[in-house]
Amino acid sequence: MRYVPITKVEEGMSLGQNIYNGEGKVLLEQGTILSKEDVRQLFALGMSGIYAEDDISWDLKVPRLISPDLEREALELVHSLFQQESIREIAQEDIQETVKKITRQVLAGRDKMHHMINVRAADDYTFFHSVNVAVLSVMLGVKTGNLDLEQLNQLAASALLHDVGKCYVEADVLNAKRTLTEEERILVVQHPKLSYDFLMEHYDFSPEICDGVLEHHEWYNGCGYPMRKSGYEISYFARIIKVADVFDALTSKLPYHDPISPSGAVDYILANIGSEFDPDLAELFTGKIAIYPAGCEVTLSDGRNALVVESDPESVLRPKVMTLPDGEMLDLKSEKDLAVLELFV
Repeated sequence: MRYVPITKVEEGMSLGQNIYNGEGKVLLEQGTILSKEDVRQLFALGMSGIYAEDDISWDLKVPRLISPDLEREALELVHSLFQQESIREIAQEDIQETVKKITRQVLAGRDKMHHMINVRAADDYTFFHSVNVAVLSVMLGVKTGNLDLEQLNQLAASALLHDVGKCYVEADVLNAKRTLTEEERILVVQHPKLSYDFLMEHYDFSPEICDGVLEHHEWYNGCGYPMRKSGYEISYFARIIKVADVFDALTSKLPYHDPISPSGAVDYILANIGSEFDPDLAELFTGKIAIYPAGCEVTLSDGRNALVVESDPESVLRPKVMTLPDGEMLDLKSEKDLAVLELFV
């Protein structure tokens, strides 16, 4: 399986994984041979790319932190929470059961790095984002070694629910390509408090979960919102969610910006250690990100193109690759004269 940027998606390609909408419904199934209409639909949805299978990549595995079935379950849950008329139908026990599954699967693959490139419709960003931030937050929480199982479950819940207050913000404001009015900007900035109020009104979650939701846009240097807390005044969950939230946002295609590469997002986080991010958490997080994710195409310093096969957490800049189109396997840790020049996402 390989990642194909949307500009290179063509009729006749075979889908390597299901394409979901924000409700968790399958739009195109794995194995579908794309028609011209399918390709047009993918462009219209604002997809940044797809995973496809071909003769050279059919046995290339892209590590996942959670299964596709669990991702779909979590998407369905988040989508339902955002439908205000359905709020009372979503029991707290249902949320807790889903977050326990997320924690369990991330723990089972605790040695995995994050490889997946975001494959989702731009207008469904908020739903996928909520799920991704939950997964990435638990990944970081596990890496800290400071949280027991119950705390990891609470972290997963806080991260999954961190943006639920956006259900009170109109979609055309959330997805606006234009400059927001001052009134709209204030409403968007209020979403952490709206999310907190939502949980306080409808559920009985722990203070740790609710504080993580309320404070996830606070900055380590005190320049965030809504309360301008700083340093360790900010809840531990919020400091974790902050890193995951920004990484996923930067690497996502949004109505108002194109995605940047994982390496670009890592550079941003490292450049803002101590200002936007908790230094210890940011360092831990970036060590779990595959700078060159498996299945992505890169250009090598000798001009050849290659697919990334595997990343080593001890040498993230020098992955194992397979050259195109001949399929020669190279380990850049031992090929000292070669390096990755460019990643295509």
